[in-house]
Amino acid sequence: MRRAAVFLFAGLSWGLALVATTPAEAGRWGKTYVPNLPVVTQDGKVFQFYEDLIKDKIFVISFFYASCTQICPLATARLSELQDVLGDSVGREIFFYTISVDPENDTPKRLKNYAEAMRAGPGWLFLTGLPEDIKIIRDRLGDRSSVLNEHRNEVLLGNGVTGEWQRDNPLSDLTRLAMTIRSMKSDWRVAPAQLTRQIEEAAAVPAEAQSMHAMFAKACAGCHSIGRGDRVGPDLAGISERRQLGWLTRFIADPEQVRRQQDPIALALAAKFPAVRMPAMGISENEAANLVAYIEQRQPNRQTPLSLEPLLALTTQDGVRLAASDLAGRALAVAFGYTHCPDVCPTLLLDWSNLLGELGSDAQRLKVLFISVDSERDTPDGLKAYLRSFHPGITALTGTPGQIAAAAALFDAFYAKIPGPDGTFTYDHSIKIYLLDRAGRTAGTLDLNSEPTARLDVLTRLLARHGETG
Repeated sequence: MRRAAVFLFAGLSWGLALVATTPAEAGRWGKTYVPNLPVVTQDGKVFQFYEDLIKDKIFVISFFYASCTQICPLATARLSELQDVLGDSVGREIFFYTISVDPENDTPKRLKNYAEAMRAGPGWLFLTGLPEDIKIIRDRLGDRSSVLNEHRNEVLLGNGVTGEWQRDNPLSDLTRLAMTIRSMKSDWRVAPAQLTRQIEEAAAVPAEAQSMHAMFAKACAGCHSIGRGDRVGPDLAGISERRQLGWLTRFIADPEQVRRQQDPIALALAAKFPAVRMPAMGISENEAANLVAYIEQRQPNRQTPLSLEPLLALTTQDGVRLAASDLAGRALAVAFGYTHCPDVCPTLLLDWSNLLGELGSDAQRLKVLFISVDSERDTPDGLKAYLRSFHPGITALTGTPGQIAAAAALFDAFYAKIPGPDGTFTYDHSIKIYLLDRAGRTAGTLDLNSEPTARLDVLTRLLARHGETG
């Protein structure tokens, strides 16, 4: 298998050659070519590959195997980040299929553990099946290696309706990759000149591509946060205080070798995060030392509260500015969405309505904010009518586009307006819930896809800190 270093600084414009580019060619990559064989998901559900997953879908296909200690964890973690960038389009208009090249060992249960470690949401299926069926599917999709660790590491993007397919690099710029995926749907397609210009702009930054920022984004960010809680692997905030620099550089450069030496710290990490082990990424010890220095510069001071001014500039569903007194002494749970969202947002608000109900009187110590990213349609009156279906402890907020952007930047939240036919539009947006303690300090995030009992446990522990002093 090509090591991750081959991909880390790959040109950002790589991967634009179409496998099938015109409707006339769609038959080649349609039902007469793509196998319609049964595949099994991480939940044990059986689908016919072409009829159920390909023919009328926009999709991203990747190959992996769960025991891989090289590129698979890194590439799959990047898809987890891509899932966040695409927001609630995943599972509605766009689908991810990660196919095991080791079906003899990758059982649905094993795939489920891996999917949970990668925070796979609705619309991301990890697939296995009979070895002979998976081999036929792989062969038709261009992955014909008979050696596990030499399988293809690109992703396949496709539109089953038009027959358009192309390969791309999961370790390339995620904003550019998300744009390319959206362009598979004609309603979202940008003009070719605009697409070319944006790709050229992304590729024309070779200095940045060699920076520690780029290395962290491509090699680390999919599995680790800096100060926002554990992800696939541990939170890296304060890592240089918990580990000696020599150990860190050795482990980052070659984690498998450190594990083979039965290093107790490495073994403890493997036990704590059993589904996915950190792979060797082709990074030298000198580069690892620079990476640690970069992480130290980036880590937030958890004792320093965030400035909540961007929130106080927003308007509530009652048509008044959010007041500082509304937030004083209360923990915050902040979500982004919009009232025309067909599924994710109402589900989120219903889940949080139930959580507030389960918290009982403790709910008074928590402020739940739902910030609309749709300033055009979500007026205070519209938000007020929308919230009648949910818990009265939830406050909706709107504002000017600039005010909403400033609030989103406070949490590094993503959203994007997606034009549709006849002047209609939707939004992609982050589906994380951002938590602050009562002093306004970051306290991690929750995923919409996490179990309600897990969310309740996190909130209970957060509110238990209510009596702590700053």
